[in-house]
Amino acid sequence: MELKLEKKLFELFCIVRSSDRGQADLIVEILVSIGVKFKDIIVLTKKDIVRVSVYFSNKKKSENLKKKLQQIDLKNIRFRLREVKIENWKEKWAKSFSPFQLTKFIDVVPTWRKRGYQKTKRTPIYLSSINAFGTGLHETTRFMAELVEQCQGKFSSFFDIGMGTGILAMVALNSGAKDVLAIDFDSDCVKAARENFKANEKNANIQKADIGEFKSKQTFDFVAANLITHDLIKFKKRLASFVGPKGFFAVSGISIENLNQIKQAFRSLPLRCLKIKKGKQWAALLYKRI
Repeated sequence: MELKLEKKLFELFCIVRSSDRGQADLIVEILVSIGVKFKDIIVLTKKDIVRVSVYFSNKKKSENLKKKLQQIDLKNIRFRLREVKIENWKEKWAKSFSPFQLTKFIDVVPTWRKRGYQKTKRTPIYLSSINAFGTGLHETTRFMAELVEQCQGKFSSFFDIGMGTGILAMVALNSGAKDVLAIDFDSDCVKAARENFKANEKNANIQKADIGEFKSKQTFDFVAANLITHDLIKFKKRLASFVGPKGFFAVSGISIENLNQIKQAFRSLPLRCLKIKKGKQWAALLYKRI
C-alpha cells in the first residue's frame, strides 16, 4: 500500500517494551497472517519501547483491521487507532535501523549507513531494502544465520525457502555455497532480495514461488525454511525431499510453545536432529538427512 498525500491518514498501532522485542516481532507475523503486507508495517524503536504501526488513508479499512486483531487473543496487547499528520514513516523506520552483529563472522549494515560504518573483522552484509521480512533482528532469522554459518565449508548448494530480504542466502554464500536458490511467494520480497543481492554484488537464482506448488528435481546440500509452524508441518515431506544425501535441513519460525509439536511431526522424516536453538520466544532446529 503506497500512501498518497491524502488529507487524512490513520495509524493503527500498539506499543511494547523493547525488552520484549520478540513480542513485537510476533505482532508483525500476526499482521502478515491476516493480510497485511510486510512493506506496510512500520516498526520504530525509541529508548525502551517498540511501536508497531500500520497506516491507512481509509478509516474504514483501519477499523476493519482493528476488529480482526481484537478477535485474536493477544495477551496484554492493545491496538489503538488515531488520525495523524502525513509523514514519510518508512524514512523514520530506516533512521532507526543501525548496523549490528548478526553472527560470529557477519555484520548487517543498511546501505544508507554504509559511509559511517566502522569496519570490524566480520564481513558486512548490506541491506538496501527493508521492504521485506528478515533484517536479522528477529530471533528466528539470527538463529538460522548462525546454523548456516556453523556448517561453513560443509555444503556447496543451498536452498532458501521463504527468503524475505535474502539475508540467509547471502550468509550461505559467505559460508562457502556456490549454487544458491531462493524463493518467496511475496513479490515484494523477491524485489527486495534482488536489490540486496545487487547491493552486495552477489548472485543467486531468485524466484517468486509458493512452496506448496514449487517443483524441482534438484536436491541441495543445505535447505533452510524459516516458515510458520503450520506450514513446516503441512509441507514437511515436500521440504525434506529437497535435502540431498547427508544434507543439512534448518527450520525456524517456531514459537517455544510449538517446539515439541515440530519435533514430534518431524520424527517420521529421514532426518536426525543435530542441534536445537532456543530463545525467549522462538526456536530453530538443525537436522541432517540420514
